[in-house]
Amino acid sequence: MEITPQLIILVVYFVLIIFLGILAMKKVKGSEDLLVAGRSLGLMYVSVSIAAEYMGGLGTIGTAEVAFNQGMGVIWYHIASACGLMLFGFAFAHYYRKYNVITVPEYLYYLYDVKSWKAASILNVVGYWFFTIIQMTALGSLIASVTGFDIKWCVLISGLAMTIYLLAAGMWSVAFTSVAFMLTIGSGIPLAFWWVMKHEVPLLINSGGVGGFAGLANALSSIGLNSEHLMSPFSLGFMVILGYFLGGVLGIPAAQATVNYSFGARNWKVARLAPVLAAILILPLSIWTGSMGLFARAAGLTTNPKLALGVTLMNINPIIGGIGIAGIFAALISTVAGILFACASIMAKDIWQRWLHPDQDDKYLARWTRLWILIIGISSAFGAMTLPKILQQAYFVYSIRSALMICVAFGLWWKAAHPRAAFWSMIIALIGGTMYQFNLPINFQAFFHLHIAVWCGLLSFISFIIISLFSKWTAQTASELPPMILKK
Repeated sequence: MEITPQLIILVVYFVLIIFLGILAMKKVKGSEDLLVAGRSLGLMYVSVSIAAEYMGGLGTIGTAEVAFNQGMGVIWYHIASACGLMLFGFAFAHYYRKYNVITVPEYLYYLYDVKSWKAASILNVVGYWFFTIIQMTALGSLIASVTGFDIKWCVLISGLAMTIYLLAAGMWSVAFTSVAFMLTIGSGIPLAFWWVMKHEVPLLINSGGVGGFAGLANALSSIGLNSEHLMSPFSLGFMVILGYFLGGVLGIPAAQATVNYSFGARNWKVARLAPVLAAILILPLSIWTGSMGLFARAAGLTTNPKLALGVTLMNINPIIGGIGIAGIFAALISTVAGILFACASIMAKDIWQRWLHPDQDDKYLARWTRLWILIIGISSAFGAMTLPKILQQAYFVYSIRSALMICVAFGLWWKAAHPRAAFWSMIIALIGGTMYQFNLPINFQAFFHLHIAVWCGLLSFISFIIISLFSKWTAQTASELPPMILKK
């Protein structure tokens, strides 16, 4: 392995992050500190933590991968995510924070009943376990680009390292390091984008010595590609763009990894404003990473789309590339940590303690939260060695998670919403989404020509309305509702 400036910068930065994670351990005195940072996070911490999550593996390695193959239509990913964050901030965040809950399934208990809470717990754990695998794949892809090692071993080692980092202090680990992450992301990625477009694009054969998007289009055309299509913001097609928006708008307001930070907010005002600020921060990211993904293709730097962003940063000015790699690395760590922590917190709080061992105390919850971080982290690291397609597979998770948001929205604003509808709409979305994603028993996408986010959203929405309209409220239904609902 060659010792490059990029590698040195990456190692130094990683040591800094580990040091901040160790400092965060002093903040943890009980399960509430571990799970929601003692509900004491201010606006800066919550905003940058949420933003950093959407600048992770999907928003960097994943968007560059899609741009490498399909063009700049990938910019809609972050536009859609920003819309979802704004909806979450304006319409949902203060409700979550008001109830002082720790997980989204726990909130569904207060909206509906025990069955809905259990179904939501299973849906979240399945989705986030799969999501953790995807994010670890992205992290390993970057490490492979920098070191030149086999990508599967990089995925495994980086996944195990992230598990150890998160074991230190839970949400405090993420909160302490998020500010450093955002400073690195906010400087490294746009700086690398600027350097590539101004200094590297003109050096490409047949770019005409022109920089920017015009030179990139010339270079793509010179190797026989349709530059007009690849540079178009609509290169992915209407259905995929619609899927991005449905995935963002329906998936984000009930995303445990996002909502976690609102649970940890100092008050409901911070919980409401922080997602809106985060939306502003993430908007331009797909333009930067997508452009560098296309540059990797035009320059012939790799044939593996997963490595597009990493190899671009390894083939430009070493200092600029190193700062850019540190920015991508920061984004990936923040997201892997948030997703893994979300999955472990639901598993420990909702399923392991509240469902299976309801009589156990705070120390028991803190211990088992760390144990589930370890179990999920290790299993995800090995699962990531299968190298799933990053952005494509992520929308499978977004799509089945959209059922949660539909349940929350109907529970808040539709008087006829029935607990039976909440339960079955989640089950139908999980089964239907799994069948659609893995072509069981037929290729549904070829038959219906729908993005999976559209498919799952329709299944959940229609089934919720139909079941609610045909379900009667009885004395038994009322007796099964949580006491807080009856007091409203």
